[in-house]
Amino acid sequence: MFNGRDPANALSENTHLLKWVEKMARLTKPAAIHWVDGSKEEYDALCAQMVEKGTFLKLNEELWPGCYYARSDPSDVARVEDRTFVCSFSKEAAGPTNNWKTRTRCGSG
Repeated sequence: MFNGRDPANALSENTHLLKWVEKMARLTKPAAIHWVDGSKEEYDALCAQMVEKGTFLKLNEELWPGCYYARSDPSDVARVEDRTFVCSFSKEAAGPTNNWKTRTRCGSG
């Protein structure tokens, strides 16, 4: 609970957004959905949770107050650049720093 609010309850009434979140949840099957309210209490709690799990390391408060070093899991597939591709109609659409395949080679065209 943050400010007496359950973060699983949507903070928006925008039907398009709510339908999109529902669709993404069906596709990705997350363990939970957290609607961020941006409060200081929520920020502090989320930072504490990431410190506890080892994703954040709290930096020296005297030198860098309120700062953290953030790291991700080395097995995170987003970090495996040689296996990450942008599939588009043209190589230019993928951008100069991305690996590219045609949409048909990716199986979506």
